Amino acid sequence: MARPTARVLALLELLQAGGTHTVADLAERLEVDKRTVRRYVEHLRELDIPVDAVRGRYGGYRLARHYRMPPLMLTDEEALAVVWALLFDRHSEAGPASSLAVDNAMAKVRRVLPDSLARRIDAVLQTVDFTGVRSVSGRDHATANQSGNRDGRTLLDLAEAARDRRLVAFDYQPRQGRWAQRQVQSHGVVAHRGLLYLTGFDVDRQGLRTFRLDRMAGLQVRSVTFAAPADVDPVAQVVGPLTAAPWRHDVSVLINADMAYVQTRIPDTLASVTPAADATRGDGWLRVFLRAEHLEWVAGTLAALDRPFVIEQPPELHDVVRELGRRLIEGAVDRSDHR
Repeated sequence: MARPTARVLALLELLQAGGTHTVADLAERLEVDKRTVRRYVEHLRELDIPVDAVRGRYGGYRLARHYRMPPLMLTDEEALAVVWALLFDRHSEAGPASSLAVDNAMAKVRRVLPDSLARRIDAVLQTVDFTGVRSVSGRDHATANQSGNRDGRTLLDLAEAARDRRLVAFDYQPRQGRWAQRQVQSHGVVAHRGLLYLTGFDVDRQGLRTFRLDRMAGLQVRSVTFAAPADVDPVAQVVGPLTAAPWRHDVSVLINADMAYVQTRIPDTLASVTPAADATRGDGWLRVFLRAEHLEWVAGTLAALDRPFVIEQPPELHDVVRELGRRLIEGAVDRSDHR
């Protein structure tokens, strides 16, 4: 009859906690009889795990002194799954464990991994960022699940490339467009709203770019290395404001509205929205900061919000908004009498 493996492993876990455990105590915790406990101990010994029997009134079983468990035998993706869960718990701040407990668990998992896998996991810890504590909505979960990106090896390879400052090449299909090969100096990977993004400098297009991992194929890590700029910020590149460029405008606007209302009309991938305390204007004001290539789009978005706003910068946005207002008023004039 096959031994219940789960309970044998549970016995090993109890013994790993240290100290001597009586047969009665082990039987109670495993919900088996004492004879079964002795059978489980023999099974562990057959697996070359040295379990000592301690005689006497306070006797029982314990792991042999100075015994060390062998490296944790996980595949690359299994190890990544464990570490990823701990990373998400740490950054979401929504889990039941303290930050200290998460860090300790991370260190223990890292310590028992084989060296080659541990180095790959280290790359993930060093180069992957999360976008704050915002929870993932149902729609975002659906998007992530439909993305098909469940290849942990791609993430591990990209993390190593970002850590080692190596050029990567891959085929990429944008939302609307054909597959094309891209060569990128990888700066880091960002987890945002249930999706993973590579940030870096596109060598062919000579500019900072962001790529969704689920739209990649045929990843190659090249031997070519590069020097990353000191002020690189992968998270800012993904969540906004939009990637800085000389021809784009830095826009800052105060808006009197509820944050949830603003975020439904200005995606957080395009702008940062923060409360703006202002004694002269009272409560309820938000500061919206974004970068835009066309101020006309900003003016139209402000009009669509239909909430009081104050332009902080740039000065030329005032003229664009006034011009939009003039055109709207002109279009609203009743011209029936002039026919």
